[in-house]
This record gives sequence, structure tokens and C-alpha cells, in this order.
Amino acid sequence: MNRASLRILRAVAKRREVTLAEAIRITGHHGSHLDQYPLALLLEDGFLGVTINHTPPTGAEEMREFSLATTLHMFTLPKGPDGTVCYRGISSSGSLNPNNERVFLKAKGALYLDQHTQKVLDRLWSLALGFIGGVLATVVASWVKGHLRLT
Repeated sequence: MNRASLRILRAVAKRREVTLAEAIRITGHHGSHLDQYPLALLLEDGFLGVTINHTPPTGAEEMREFSLATTLHMFTLPKGPDGTVCYRGISSSGSLNPNNERVFLKAKGALYLDQHTQKVLDRLWSLALGFIGGVLATVVASWVKGHLRLT
């Protein structure tokens, strides 16, 4: 998992749930729909859940991540005078408010974070034990070498 996805997952896990608007802000720059892929992938893969039901447009069933990333980005864009949001030829006049929708941690996300934390701790213990073993081996070897010279 990349850093952006892990940052989003940790932020949601820390608070158990956040608004959709907050989750979108965590993702970053908001220059295009590309910034929303980490959140879209977490939602599509079942690490996070959301209180809206995203149904891709007809013909885009195989592009769920693209469709969701585009939809999430459109929440960051200002509405036009007629109340619609336009992005890359897509117009939306939906009434969903991302401040009223929730993103929450699912079991798969919690399990991933637990496993990730355990792997980091295992690596730190391996590093510490390797260092201590190396130092101890050097000290014992020096002691044995010095001890053998004295006799």
C-alpha cells in the first residue's frame, strides 16, 4: 500500500469515521481526479466503507475506480450558477453533500493496519536483536582473543 493510501486509512482508523469531505481533503492536492485514486481504491477494495452507494454509469461497470475517483473529485469543485458541476465532459446536478456522508473503517482495513503495525515491530525487533548479537559477538570474540593471549 502506498503512503497516501496508508495516511488515509490511518486517519480514518484513528477517528473511526470521518465525513466524506474530510476524507477527500486528506487525499491531497485536488488538482484532478487522479488525487482521489487512493481513497477510491480503499473504498472499492473494502478497506473503508462509505454511506453512499456508488453506481458507475452504464458502460463503466469495469471502471469503478475511475468513476469513483471522478465522482469524489467533483465534490471538490464549485457548483455553477445552475447548480451543476462539470468536469471532463461530465455534468452532475446531484444533491449529495459530502459533509453529511461518512467514511468509516471496515474489518479489512483494521486487519491490514494491525498486520502492518506488527510487521514494523517485527522489523524493529530483528534490527535490534541483530545489532545486539553483532556487538555481543564482537565483545565475546575480543574477550576470548585477549584471554587466550594472557595464558
